[in-house]
Amino acid sequence: MFTLIKNRKIVPEVLFALRGRFPEKIDVAVHNSKDGGYWIEIKNFQGCVTQADTGSELFQMVNDAIYTYLDIPEEYTPFVPTYFPPEELRKNLNIKIPESFLQKDIVFQRT
Repeated sequence: MFTLIKNRKIVPEVLFALRGRFPEKIDVAVHNSKDGGYWIEIKNFQGCVTQADTGSELFQMVNDAIYTYLDIPEEYTPFVPTYFPPEELRKNLNIKIPESFLQKDIVFQRT
């Protein structure tokens, strides 16, 4: 069994069920905010929106919105799919993937 922070055990059956909640592809629309920054709608999930001040924050906020919408417990987030913005969007908005996501031992990604 996997053990994470807080010594909470990861139950494989629960992990597989949680991973099954994710669609094959995450469709995201990024809009400029009137106040600066961005507001983002995650089109796969009705009413799922978030906001970010910077491109790097956008990455974190989109993933947080998805995990919240799908009700993914925090201890399982390292083991479920992670949204990575397309390369063109990363370049245009100067999105830098946070080191914490790049240093994960296990990263599942669907594009």
